[in-house]
Amino acid sequence: MSKTLIALIAALASSSALAQETRTVSGEATYRERMALPDDAELIVFLTGFQGNELGGMSEAADGRQVPLPFSFSVPGGFKGELTAAIMIDDALRFVSDPVEVAAGTADVDIGTIWLSGFTPSGFQSTWACGDDRFTIGFRDNLAVIETEERIFELPQAISADGARFASEDGRNEFWGKGDKATLTLDGVTLPECEMVEDDNSWTAQGNEPGWRAVMANGRFRLDLNYGDDRLDLRLPEAEISEGAYHYDFAAFGLSFALSDRLCRDDMSGRLFPQEVELETATGVLKGCGGDTMSLLAGPEWTVSEIGPESVSDSGEVTISVSADGRISGSAGCNRFMGAVKLGGEGGLEIGPLAATNMACEEPLMALERDFFRAIDVVNGFNIAENGDLLLTADGETVIRAAR
Repeated sequence: MSKTLIALIAALASSSALAQETRTVSGEATYRERMALPDDAELIVFLTGFQGNELGGMSEAADGRQVPLPFSFSVPGGFKGELTAAIMIDDALRFVSDPVEVAAGTADVDIGTIWLSGFTPSGFQSTWACGDDRFTIGFRDNLAVIETEERIFELPQAISADGARFASEDGRNEFWGKGDKATLTLDGVTLPECEMVEDDNSWTAQGNEPGWRAVMANGRFRLDLNYGDDRLDLRLPEAEISEGAYHYDFAAFGLSFALSDRLCRDDMSGRLFPQEVELETATGVLKGCGGDTMSLLAGPEWTVSEIGPESVSDSGEVTISVSADGRISGSAGCNRFMGAVKLGGEGGLEIGPLAATNMACEEPLMALERDFFRAIDVVNGFNIAENGDLLLTADGETVIRAAR
C-alpha cells in the first residue's frame, strides 16, 4: 500500500484529468489519537479510478490547524473511484484512511467525516490465503506485520531451525513461513495451511458479432479479434481521461480503446457489467462490456429498504454484505446469516445455502426475518437501479431492494 500511496502523492500535481467538466468532492479528515499536529503537517486527499488512474486531489499544509481538517477538490464528472486521505509529518506518512468508494456521477459529493489511523510502513508485503481467509503480511525491523480486518499484529522474529518464524511471547500469535507456504496462528487459533497468492489486477472486456476479447494486465493490452483468429499483445499506454471515459490510443496499429463507468448488459448473455467499452479498429467500431460483475455486488454494506412490495419498518435493520470472493453475510433483522453467492450463466445469481444464528427476538423482528429469508431463498438474478439501488430478483421480479 505504501508504494502506491507515495506514487499517487507524487503524481498529484501532474494530473491531466481536470481539463473537462468537473464535480467537487469534499469532506473532512480526522483521527482518534490524542496528539496535536505540528505546523508542518500536510493533509493529502486524492481520488483514483480505473487501474489506479489519478482523477484529482489536493494537498494543503495544516498551518497550525487541528483535526478535523476540511478538504475540497475537483474531479472529472462521470467516473467512479476510491478516495484516500493521508497526513504527512516531516515528509513521512503518519496517518492514512481506508479507501472510500465514490460512485460515478456528475453531482458534487460530500464524503462527510473520513477517519484516519496510524500508518506503519511494513516493507515488503504479500498476500496469503489461509483457507477462506486472506491476510496481508509485511516485514519490518525483524517484525512480521499481519493485517486482518479487525487488528494489526506485530510479531518479533523467533528462533527456528527451518523457515522464518515470528511469534508473540505468549505463543498465541505465530507466523511460520516456509517458502510459499506458511502456518498462521492468531489469538490461539491455528488457521488452515496458508499459501502465498499473487494479486490479480487483470481486467477483461468482451463483445459480440464478431466476438472479441481484451485483457489488461501487467502493463500489457492483449486483444483477440474475430473469435480469436487475430491476436495482438501490445504495451499499454497511459490513459487519457476525457469526455467521461478512459482512452487508450494504439496509433501504430490503427486501434483505440475507451471505457466508461456506466452499467453495461451483454447483448447475448444478459449479464450485467460495471463498464461500457468501445473498440475502434481500421474497419469499424466494436462495442462491448468490461469489468468484474461481482464488483457490482461487493463492497460497502447494503441496507434493505423493501422486501417484496413492503417497505422495511423501523423495527429492525436488514443488511447484506458481499465479498469479492463470493461470500454473503448480514443481519436478517434479528439473526446474523452467512453463506455463498455465485454468478450463474445468462446473468443469473445463486445465493446459498445460508446458515444463521438462532436467537429469539420480539415478534415484529421475527416476522421481518421470515419475510427476508423467504424472499432471498428464491433470488435468481439481480439488477442495479438508476439511483444505484441493488435489486435482487426472482424470474425478473424484484423481491428485495437495498441501498448504500
